[in-house]
Amino acid sequence: MELSHELERDMMLSIEKSDKYDPSGDVLDDLRSKGYEDPQIAYTAQKLYEGHLIEKAPSIDPTGFCSSFATGNLTYEGYQILDNIRDNTVWSKAKEKVAEAVSSASISIIAGAAQSYIKSKLGL
Repeated sequence: MELSHELERDMMLSIEKSDKYDPSGDVLDDLRSKGYEDPQIAYTAQKLYEGHLIEKAPSIDPTGFCSSFATGNLTYEGYQILDNIRDNTVWSKAKEKVAEAVSSASISIIAGAAQSYIKSKLGL
């Protein structure tokens, strides 16, 4: 399954906007309303968990069925990534910059490009 950076970002934004400590149910509802499918959502949550960006992992059986969806909150590392890619303009500019150089890159590389863009705007 392909890992969607748009979904990664949308999931982190959805987690952040919730007032709940464990917003898993709200996140699932929000992402479904945006047209994402459950297997794609669960896979992305698993990968964000493996990358230490969220606190909990969904329970996925060997056939790929998600028996329970969980995200927990963002980790400190998750917030650092999200802080760089939260703004829509910065997100777009960072993706453009990466696309000029390579056909694909990780979310952390895109966040790094976003950080560089932010620094240039601040004159740093």
